Amino acid sequence: MKYKISSFIMIFSSLSVIIFSFYTFLKSYNKIFYIKHPITILFFIVIVLLLIILEFINNLIFKKKIEFLSENDKKIILEKNEGNYLSILYRFIFNYNNKKLEKVKKIDHGFDGIIELDNDLPIWWIHLFLLTIIFSTIYFFSYLTLDFSNPYKEYKISYEKQLKEIKIFERYAPQASLEKSFFKKNLINDGKILFEENCSTCHRKDGSGSIGPNLTDDYWINTVEKDLYKNIFSIVWNGSKKNPTMRAFGKSGEIKGNDIEKISSYVYFINKKKIKPNQKKSPQGKKILKWN
Repeated sequence: MKYKISSFIMIFSSLSVIIFSFYTFLKSYNKIFYIKHPITILFFIVIVLLLIILEFINNLIFKKKIEFLSENDKKIILEKNEGNYLSILYRFIFNYNNKKLEKVKKIDHGFDGIIELDNDLPIWWIHLFLLTIIFSTIYFFSYLTLDFSNPYKEYKISYEKQLKEIKIFERYAPQASLEKSFFKKNLINDGKILFEENCSTCHRKDGSGSIGPNLTDDYWINTVEKDLYKNIFSIVWNGSKKNPTMRAFGKSGEIKGNDIEKISSYVYFINKKKIKPNQKKSPQGKKILKWN
């Protein structure tokens, strides 16, 4: 008979294996079992109760087996289980056996006079080797059949999840308005991207003007606000009464307030830059050198 392992250790170890199995085989980056869910909690309570019952039955079987042994065998079994569980675990892991150490095979190299002891491999080394085989097998099949451990699937799912979160955030995020909006330097790069997507057809990518006016000079067709930045924001939001081609992107909902704030920050930036485009459209509108 082998060592009698503590009930606490057996229950804890078995429960750990079950949780690991859940995590490895049932986990998906789309659907992850929730530890706080009532069904999950109930499941683990039932598992723990079953493990306790099984361990209780195991203890009864162990006691019954001892009863049928001779006194000498009983003594050997009890000696094996003497001491605390840490010392038993130590003896088990390092294969500690005094009698066995006395019978170690000796290998004589002969030519150099060195005698080598042919010791058995430590049990912990063998178990570690077996563990690597088991782990690699689990990992291999989970890589082929599940989302778990597959970097390509993981990336795709994470990317799609992030896009959904961005859409939800933008849907419920408070939008910028003419009253509350102001120039923000950190929005220039994002504004440039949005400007190229929505405005470059009429104003060119550098804002030098094409069908639409040049946005980098001091001439403005529309002056509806006293502040330059707010004037830009207002035109993008409300459109231009003097030029129907410049439609009301904000009012129509075509571009959201936060994106208009980014575009306005970029246009304000290129208008204030000292270095202007070499090729630009001729001035249109009224020259304004000073804004409030």
